[in-house]
Amino acid sequence: MAGSYRLFTLETWKNWDKSGKAEVVQMIKQQLKDDPDNPGLSKPNQGKDLSRALYELLSAIVRGHLRRDYARPLLTDMINWHPDMASQLVEVSTLLDLETSTIDRLSRNRDQLMALLKSLDADKLVKERLEIETLGEGGIVKNKKNFHTKQIKVKTKLFYKQQKFNLLREETEGYAKLITELNQDITDRVTPSSIIQVIRSLIGGFNLDPNRVLDLILESLESRPEQHQFYTGLLNQYPCESATISELLGFKLNNCSSSGKDAKGIYTTMALLIQANILQLSDIYAWLTPEDSSMTEDYHKEENEAREIARKVHVVSTKDKDKEKEKEKEKEEEEKDKDDQRNHEKYKSNQKIQLCIALLKVGAWEHFVEISRRFPDYYLVSSPPVSQELCQLIHATIEPIYRKVCTLPSRLKGTIVELLNNPLAPRPSHTFNDVCTTIFPMLSILGPHLYHDPGLIYKVLRVARVALKQVKVATDGVRNTFYYDFLDVLDEALLPSLSMLDSNPCLAEEIWETLKIYPYQHRYKLYGRWKNETCTQHPLLVKHRARLLKKAKFIMMRITKETIKPVSRGIGKLTHNNPGPMFHYILIQVQLYDNLIGPVVDSFKYLTSLSYDVLGYCIVEILSENKDRIANDAMAISPWLQSLSSFCGAVYKKYIIDLGGILQFVANQLKAEKSIDLLIMREILDAMCGGELLRREAGQYQQERNTKRSSIRLKEALLENNLAIPLLLLMAQQRSSVVYNQTESPHLKLVGKLYDQCQDTMVQFGSYLFQVVTIEELNDRLPSIGALLSDCHINADVAFFLARPLFIHMLNSKYDELRRQDKGEKKLTLEQKKLRYIEACNEVFVPIVSSIRPHFSIKVWEDMDPSFFLTFWTLTMSDLEVPVHMYEKEIKKIDPNPSANKRKKEADRLLALKEKLQEEEKRQKEHVERVLARLQQEKDRWFMLRAARSPKNDTVTAFLQLCLFPRCTFTALDAIYCAKFVKMLHNLKTPNFSTLICYDRMYCDITYTVASCTEQEAHRYARFLLGTLETVMHWHASHTNYEKECANYPGFVTKYRVSRQEANDYVDYENYRHVVHKWHYKITKALVTCLESGDYIQIRNAILILQGIIQRFPAITNLAAVIEKRIEKVKVEERNRRNDLYVLANSYSGRLKAIKPNLMPETEFHIVPKRPQAAKAVNGTQENSHATSGNESKSTGETAESKVAKVGDVEMVVADSTNGDVDAKDDKEDKEVKKADVSSKSSKDKKEISEKKLTDDVEIKKEEKEKKEKDRDKKEEREEKSRKRSKESKRSKYEDEEYGETERDERSSGVIERSGEQRYIQYVINFNQDGTT
Repeated sequence: MAGSYRLFTLETWKNWDKSGKAEVVQMIKQQLKDDPDNPGLSKPNQGKDLSRALYELLSAIVRGHLRRDYARPLLTDMINWHPDMASQLVEVSTLLDLETSTIDRLSRNRDQLMALLKSLDADKLVKERLEIETLGEGGIVKNKKNFHTKQIKVKTKLFYKQQKFNLLREETEGYAKLITELNQDITDRVTPSSIIQVIRSLIGGFNLDPNRVLDLILESLESRPEQHQFYTGLLNQYPCESATISELLGFKLNNCSSSGKDAKGIYTTMALLIQANILQLSDIYAWLTPEDSSMTEDYHKEENEAREIARKVHVVSTKDKDKEKEKEKEKEEEEKDKDDQRNHEKYKSNQKIQLCIALLKVGAWEHFVEISRRFPDYYLVSSPPVSQELCQLIHATIEPIYRKVCTLPSRLKGTIVELLNNPLAPRPSHTFNDVCTTIFPMLSILGPHLYHDPGLIYKVLRVARVALKQVKVATDGVRNTFYYDFLDVLDEALLPSLSMLDSNPCLAEEIWETLKIYPYQHRYKLYGRWKNETCTQHPLLVKHRARLLKKAKFIMMRITKETIKPVSRGIGKLTHNNPGPMFHYILIQVQLYDNLIGPVVDSFKYLTSLSYDVLGYCIVEILSENKDRIANDAMAISPWLQSLSSFCGAVYKKYIIDLGGILQFVANQLKAEKSIDLLIMREILDAMCGGELLRREAGQYQQERNTKRSSIRLKEALLENNLAIPLLLLMAQQRSSVVYNQTESPHLKLVGKLYDQCQDTMVQFGSYLFQVVTIEELNDRLPSIGALLSDCHINADVAFFLARPLFIHMLNSKYDELRRQDKGEKKLTLEQKKLRYIEACNEVFVPIVSSIRPHFSIKVWEDMDPSFFLTFWTLTMSDLEVPVHMYEKEIKKIDPNPSANKRKKEADRLLALKEKLQEEEKRQKEHVERVLARLQQEKDRWFMLRAARSPKNDTVTAFLQLCLFPRCTFTALDAIYCAKFVKMLHNLKTPNFSTLICYDRMYCDITYTVASCTEQEAHRYARFLLGTLETVMHWHASHTNYEKECANYPGFVTKYRVSRQEANDYVDYENYRHVVHKWHYKITKALVTCLESGDYIQIRNAILILQGIIQRFPAITNLAAVIEKRIEKVKVEERNRRNDLYVLANSYSGRLKAIKPNLMPETEFHIVPKRPQAAKAVNGTQENSHATSGNESKSTGETAESKVAKVGDVEMVVADSTNGDVDAKDDKEDKEVKKADVSSKSSKDKKEISEKKLTDDVEIKKEEKEKKEKDRDKKEEREEKSRKRSKESKRSKYEDEEYGETERDERSSGVIERSGEQRYIQYVINFNQDGTT
């Protein structure tokens, strides 16, 4: 009334007769039509409703805007329009009464309101709802006091006075009829509406108690729960409240619990009423026992007990083990029995658990979730009855989709699960989306307790497998919801449920069939949570894990080679269902005891596929731990890593395990610049890689059979995970940086070992890839040679190692293409094939030469042509030489003739193999001839004619620096290749290439080369030196060999003539022998320097190189004596200090002594010039010292020709670094002393010589004393000279000990005079390009 009109206006009341009345009637009737059931109910966000229209109508009458007599007929008619209309009018009148009595400005309209109330024909309703003061004021009640008294009496009688209804034992007719009506057969004619009318009639006719009637309806529902839809519909219409029903059901539960009766039907009734929202869960939950707090305490108590059991597993007992085990078994059995009894009683007496069971049975899933949220996770489902009922609910829900996608053969009839006959239960799943929305949440709530129903696990896995196979990957790599939701199901339910079972390998295989659809990244994440988190969250899983570890310890204490069979069965049983903890313990034992590797690997033969995959994860997990990988003060790799690496190689080879995880781990470590873990990769490669035909036949016939399958598995893992080329490139990059970025101040021994490991693994891995991966696959993945050199920052040796197979493939393809273009392809002669091959080389290599030219300095190409650089790096050993003796050896081994012990099939195989080897040898010979023809054509442009500004030895330096040295230490085969390549350059008579200068630069001073090598590089460098020494000594062995292979060769030119009419000068045979002797001396000097350095790396490398070249060096007795003395010194110094050096030295010493009788004296090695006659010593001075100095000064004026005339020998050929000449000269600092053969002397001569020596010593001492007295003022100068002499003595220590050991012994015997130091006369012959000497 206080508000303005919204539905009508003042014009409506003014024009009442004309249009106003019709407008009001139309509005009210429209409202009744829109909502005939609840016409007076106001609706939100709706301005027009019946209550508002009536309010504005009556308000207009009270305000006086509309005359009461005009509106009275309408009000009278309106009461007949709807049964509730009178009630609505009274309700509005009540509101107007409140407004007029409380608002001052409206109080003047109260009389109008009283008159209106009198005019309404609804006295009964008005008396019920209006206040007593209003009724008295309006004259509706004559006496307010009497009316109030009467009202109190009626209410007391109605609400507080208990009436005596007829009970069942007193009068049965009404209840009998009621029971008959409630329990009759339910047909279409029998509906809740019809029965509720009957019930009302019976209550009214027999004056029945409504609460007792409600109780009978509940008992009828309890006895006939299958008709729950009828009874719940009936209760929806019966006037009762949820609190009343909860009181009745709570009273029944208490009665049943006290009397011990079964209350299963009552719980079912509760569940049905809760599901139908007739009974509120909060109302009935208050009646249930026990309290939530006590249930939570029981859970925490069980959790603490499980943790205590897990703690005791790691406690070592010192008591009698046998008695302790018996006691433990008895305790376990007692606890198990107590648990079973306790659980049975607990579940039966726990009303809340019983209600949860009933809720799940009727399909009230949401209400069960509501209860479960009151407790810790998985507490309710830890009760077996609850989890079993939930499994049955999931069975009923998944049945349609399971029958749809997992059909069984017609002869097999699976168990059909009946669907729930309840529209309020979860809807059955017909699509995979339904499975995600309905079944997956149930499985997550069920968790590890899904183990109670293994059949359900199979159903879920089979449905999921079909769904996952149909999952499509979007353009952005994302899959649908099912793909990711099922990962949560695996994590929360399926895998933990597997752990709860005792031993079920079939279920483990079924899980693997579904799980393997996911990549290893998802699988490993699941395994990590399963092993480290899930098993520690549930008390039951904690107990299972503790028992498993006990059994694991028991088994691992008994594993040996003899007990593999029984132990393997035990390990298989323990790992079928919970492999993670078992493998973790086994791997810890393997790290501690490497002798367990073999037995443990053999005992894994009974594992499931899932267990193998978990084993791969456990290996990666342990490797990922932050453990120290370096031991012994950064001098060696930790033993645990070595043991684990060996275990990896053995287990990955023997069993089918996904390699993706371990390969990605190695790649990640390489990205982090940690090359130590390459040890794992190397062990895997050693175990899983195979070889080529010739190498296979040269080795064991079993080799390929053992590695073929594992090799294929490794290849597939590399390609599937796209790790083949990235791993190779990471190894190459790590090889270059391992020296600088490995660890802080590591020992050089460890750095060298890591470098060798990186190098060897890279070569082995690259060789493996080139064997098993097709060239097309490599070509698609491998960067170009230019990108390798620039973008990937890889050295030339590695870049060409990677690109060489592609170049060879390109060349062969082009050669085959050119051959096919000829009509008579099969009739081509060898010369024609050579031409085609040369043509193919030109077409293929010209673009490659252009691509590599910018990546090197321009100065490099001034010394050599890029085509030579490419030729050197693209050729291999098989291009230069055919191993004829190896082919012949293997062919001789094969005996295809059948025998009694040889089957015909085997004989045929051997015959075919023999033919293959012969054909392969033939093809190889043709190929070598083609390569040599190509090299013969290209050799003229390899080295440019040197100008005066650039000496010839720069060409050799560039060749050694960019080609020879990097490749000779790359692999052992490359070392041999380098030696053969130098010989090939010589044999081809390559212009502008000096063989002598090349060999001299190799042998000149190898000290720094030896000192900078790692252990494996030292081995390879020794192979290279051995190959070159074999060539050198072959020419040295006989004059015939030298004349045939060296004389008149450009590599041995000593004088280049500008005029073509004059012939060049060459080194003759005897001068060459002098040169070879000088090279042997240089090698000896360098190696002895390393042996005397005291540095571990230099001593080790020197001995390794000596061992590697022992077939050709030392070849001279006096050099061997010098080396032997240094080796003995190393043995003495390093014994009990650095035992590995002692072992090396001792090994070489034995080998050196074995070859000592075969060595030749220096006089046989080359012609030794005669020494000048020793000067006589008189009074401690040399008589002919002045003459000697005069002769020396005189001899300086002699020409080189006069020197040659005197001696005729050339001792050494070296390259002058200041001009383009080739000098034949000796280093003036080098001193050589000839070991003289001394005949036996008489005792008298020896005595005279010794007396003379003693006299000389006395005279020398006197002279020194006199000089000290006279020259005191020059003391500082003499001290300086003394220091210089000490330095010189150290520098010449090698020469003195090298050649003078025997002479010192002879001097002491008086054979050689003290002042008679012998040395070679140094002759130098200069050969200039202009022909001058």
